[in-house]
Amino acid sequence: NIAAALMHDPELVLMDEPTVGVDAQSRNAIFDSILALREKGLTIIYTTHYMEEAERLCDRVAIIDEGELKALDTVDNLKETYCEGVIIGLESESGTRQIRSKNPVDAIIAAHREEPVLRLTVENPTLEEVFLKVTGRKLRE
Repeated sequence: NIAAALMHDPELVLMDEPTVGVDAQSRNAIFDSILALREKGLTIIYTTHYMEEAERLCDRVAIIDEGELKALDTVDNLKETYCEGVIIGLESESGTRQIRSKNPVDAIIAAHREEPVLRLTVENPTLEEVFLKVTGRKLRE
């Protein structure tokens, strides 16, 4: 379908959930094709329910909920606007805990001063987290 859409050398291509129901190899081939088209300067409107795809492929993301545009920006700006920094997992002798911080180095140093940190992990916010904050977490019919 992608090849057929490109036969007439369009300036704009609309892709409506192109990876639904495809195997992992085909999915990656679709991603490679989309990234190559983007490199050539083609405008692509890509609809998906898979946030990791949007995060990987899109320069800008629009979040639409119940027919209303709720947010529109770059992935990084959406994360900055709707998430409170990175999630830091801290393990010490007394147990494990998580903290959020926009200044992870300072937060880790402060935590280590309270109690020596034996192990830590740092997770960046995801577009899925942004989506849930923008649209709410309730399951809808």
